[in-house]
Amino acid sequence: MEINNNIDISAKELLSLLKQQIDFLENQMAERCGMKLYKSVDGFTQEKIYEYAGAKDCVATLTLSQESAEVYGESLTVVFVYYQKERMALEKDRMALNDISNVKAKELLGELDETLYAQLLKDGIPTKDIVEMLVGPASEENNTYGSSLLRNPKVLEIPFQSEGNGDDIFFMYGALCHFIADGIELTPEEHNEYLAYKMVLEREKLTEKERKEIFDENGAIVNQEVGYFWLLWKKDTGKLTEKNKTDLMQLSQNRLANRFGIADKELQSMGLSFEKLVKSYPEKAALLFSKIISFHEHRYNVVGKHLLYMSFESFLHIYLRHVKELAVENQFGERSKFQLAEKDLKATMDIVLGALNDEYQTYKDEHPDNRFFRKGNMAYYYNGDYYDVDILPDGQIGSFYKRIDK
Repeated sequence: MEINNNIDISAKELLSLLKQQIDFLENQMAERCGMKLYKSVDGFTQEKIYEYAGAKDCVATLTLSQESAEVYGESLTVVFVYYQKERMALEKDRMALNDISNVKAKELLGELDETLYAQLLKDGIPTKDIVEMLVGPASEENNTYGSSLLRNPKVLEIPFQSEGNGDDIFFMYGALCHFIADGIELTPEEHNEYLAYKMVLEREKLTEKERKEIFDENGAIVNQEVGYFWLLWKKDTGKLTEKNKTDLMQLSQNRLANRFGIADKELQSMGLSFEKLVKSYPEKAALLFSKIISFHEHRYNVVGKHLLYMSFESFLHIYLRHVKELAVENQFGERSKFQLAEKDLKATMDIVLGALNDEYQTYKDEHPDNRFFRKGNMAYYYNGDYYDVDILPDGQIGSFYKRIDK
C-alpha cells in the first residue's frame, strides 16, 4: 500500500508539472503573437477583465465554462462593452464593478445569430463562466478612454483619381440611379445632380414632373441648382460658351452668398459675426471660408432607404461648436470639443454613423417621422470617446459631439 501511495503522489506531481509545462508553452506561443493568455478556473472579476482587455479595447478570445458554452459555444471572440458611467467608475476604482456578475461584449466573428448577438451586447456574460482569455495587443495608447491626447481614427485611405473631361458623369449618374432603383432616398444636392446628369445623358426619359422642376414653359433652365451642376459638367468637358461662363460665375456667387448668409446667422446665434471673426481670428476665418466654399453634402447610408446625411446646416452646427480649430472665446466650453484634429472628424463620423446605420434604418422603418437619438447611456463608443448623436426626422445630422464626462 505504501508503494501504491508513493506511485499515486508521483502521478499527481507529474500531471501538475505537465500542466505547468503546457501553460508555459501556451503563454510563450501567445506572447510570440503579441498576445497574452490568462486562465482562471473560477472565472474573472470585472477588475481583471478591465485590466487585461477592457481598458484598452483589446480583442479577446474567451473560453467558456459549460453553462455559458451551451448558449454561446465554447469560445467567443469579443471586445468588452461599457457605458460611459461604467468606464468612469472603473477609471477611478478598478474594483467598482466587482459586485456586477455579468460583463457586456460585442461578438466580432459573426458566429452568433441576431438574438444571441443582441443578448450578449445588452445583458452580457457571467464573469465566472470565463475561464480563459486570449487577449490581443492593445490599441495605440492615445486612443484609450481618459487620455488627453488627440485621437487617431482607424481608417484605410484608398486613393481615388477623377476621370476628368466630364467622364465622371457616367459613374456618378449610375450610382444615383442605383440608389433610386433600390429605394434609397437622395440628398437634396444629389437630387439636383441627378436631374442635371439625366438632362445630359437621358433627356428623353425626363418625366413630366422632372421637366417642370427644371425648365420654364419656354424650355429654359430655371432651377438654379440643376443649372449649376449642368454647367459644372460643361466646364469639365471644355464646352462652356461665353454666356455659360457668365451664368456659372453668377450661380457660383449665388450659392456662396446663400451659404455665407446661413453661416452668418449661425455665428450670430453664438454671439459672433463674420466681421468679428475676420478681425479677431483671421486664421479661423480663413479655415471656415475654405470649408464653406468646398462643402458638399455627405451621405452615411449606402444601404437602407432612409436618408442619413450631413447638410450644410449640420456642418455649421457641428464644426462651429465642437471643432477646436474653429473655437473662439471658449465657445460652448473646452470639454465639448472633439478630441480630434479637424482633418480627422469626417473619417470619425463616417465610422460612427456607418456603424449606426443598420440600427437607424430599423428604427426609421418603425418610426418614419421621429428623430433618432443615441445619447446618455446609449452614447456610441469609438476609439476612446463616447459620442452623442441626434438625427432629425428628414435624415439630417442634428448634432454630433463628444459626450462630456459628468
